[in-house]
Amino acid sequence: MLTFVFVTVLVLIAVTYAAIPLLAPRQTDPLPDERDPELLDLEEERESLFRAIRELDARDDMPDARRDELRARYEAKAASVLRGIDQRQADLAGRQPESVSSDAQKRRALPLGTLGLLGLMVVSAVALGPFVLPRVGQDATVTTFFEADLRAAEALRDLQRAADRDGSVASLMQLADAYWTLEDAPQAEATYRRVLLAAREAGGDAPVLAYQRLALLTFGDDPATALQYLLEARRLDPLDADTLVGVAELSFQLGDLDTAREAYETYLETPDGQVDVEAAARLRLITGLGPVLAALDEERNATTLNALADVLWDTGAMEQAVEVSFEILTEHDPMDSAALSRTGQLMFLRGRTDDAIELLERAAIGAGGLAELESQASLFLGNAYFAEGDDEGAVRAWTAHIERVGEAAAGRVPELIRTAEARASGDVDATIPMPGMQSPTAQSEADDEPPPSERAAAALEAGTPDAIAAVAQASYAQHCAMCHGAQAQGGSGPRLAGNPRSAQEANVRSAITFGRGIMPGFGAIMSDPEIEVMVRWLATDVATPR
Repeated sequence: MLTFVFVTVLVLIAVTYAAIPLLAPRQTDPLPDERDPELLDLEEERESLFRAIRELDARDDMPDARRDELRARYEAKAASVLRGIDQRQADLAGRQPESVSSDAQKRRALPLGTLGLLGLMVVSAVALGPFVLPRVGQDATVTTFFEADLRAAEALRDLQRAADRDGSVASLMQLADAYWTLEDAPQAEATYRRVLLAAREAGGDAPVLAYQRLALLTFGDDPATALQYLLEARRLDPLDADTLVGVAELSFQLGDLDTAREAYETYLETPDGQVDVEAAARLRLITGLGPVLAALDEERNATTLNALADVLWDTGAMEQAVEVSFEILTEHDPMDSAALSRTGQLMFLRGRTDDAIELLERAAIGAGGLAELESQASLFLGNAYFAEGDDEGAVRAWTAHIERVGEAAAGRVPELIRTAEARASGDVDATIPMPGMQSPTAQSEADDEPPPSERAAAALEAGTPDAIAAVAQASYAQHCAMCHGAQAQGGSGPRLAGNPRSAQEANVRSAITFGRGIMPGFGAIMSDPEIEVMVRWLATDVATPR
């Protein structure tokens, strides 16, 4: 009986709150003005981009070329957003929210039908309340749509009580892990710190996992503190692979090359490290940087900067090597052959063959002639000439390359020379496309096809894996194969084939759009559909082949 009365009172209170706006609309607060959510999102994105551009202009810790590249990317995105705002405002023009005059509100009749419905609800709730409301008891079950949420909340409450009651390392660790699972970073960090304090008071060591997660929670704001947490984790478990990689990377970021090198060397001896090609390349970079940075500290000139650029270039950090090369060309020697050569090769890899030819020709002048040009540079110069249809120039550059390395080490260059000579004599069918380039015949066929963005959109609409793969593979060959390998096996960029990270669509989408490390972003030159088909293809066919 008491339960019946209690439920009845609760239902009446709820009905009263629901009926007030109907019975006395003038006693309720007016609703806020309606705003178009899509327009709000576009305006917020516009402000974020403008703020990013202002912050970029205020930065003085990056080369001008990189700043200009980022600014162009942000401005292109901002222009797209501004067009979206204009279009949305045009769509909304002329729409006026329906309103009711105050006189009409005064003349509004009492909603008898609505009140009758509410009365029926009251009777139904009173009669059926004990059967449909949650029943919690020793032998009862919870009948609610939020059963999982209730259980999670009850489990968290129990963990909190247990931690407050005894404060042991075990109970605090369980609570911290629960916060971690719920992605409550502030509470997780505070509780893991309590774990360390409890362990210290007990005269023992905290679990390794507590130090590792504290490092992950703090490295963004305080990398030095994060490194200390990882060093403690390594003290407790010297061969943990995740800890070793974290120590190596944070030490490298903080400029402690000795610690970074030693940590990577130890990691590469573990089972995980023995198959990690990226870590091996990272170790070569760190090892090579030590003496170079020491020489730079003594004197920063073209010689020491070239040594730094060589280490970066040889270990795959091509963008950073070219940034150093820009410093050489602008502040020390505008005809430095090595700096011009690196910059020209990168321009060719980016598809800017005309810039590549100009830079590599200047590199040959700086070296004292084409015969003295570094062999890789003469190879790229020949490739650039060939791509632009200058067969005689290609033959000259490739011949100089063979003279430097010998025909045995020249690979397919002799075949390319014969092709260029045949094409120069008028045999238009004698063409061999360069890696990442299209032959003239293929290009003429491609001219009849829709633009890449339209092909990508059509593939997404079709939704079939084969349609998506066809578009993505063409885009990959154009933009990605030079660094990640024709078969995604890796090169100067990491391996993508069979790499579980390639299956993480959100991370891959961010890397393609905005860049990561030395990898440039493609958000300004690839449309959203093109990026989306690439992400899906990498996740379904490359990371986890069908």
